[in-house]
Amino acid sequence: MTDPAEMIAWLDRRIASAITWLDDHGHGSKKPRPEGEIATKEYDIARFEEIKAAYLKALERRNQEGAAA
Repeated sequence: MTDPAEMIAWLDRRIASAITWLDDHGHGSKKPRPEGEIATKEYDIARFEEIKAAYLKALERRNQEGAAA
């Protein structure tokens, strides 16, 4: 299994990368990309944040179960 800290760091990097892309190519940029590409990045960010939240919740649950044993 991938180390939890490594997985969370990877998700954080992916989220930051997508946000940077939106800053550079999104609605507020000088030459925004097509709406479909912007919508895809926004969707990606939302999914990565959901995955990260679920991963953190599962990790917390696992740590609580380990402490109780």
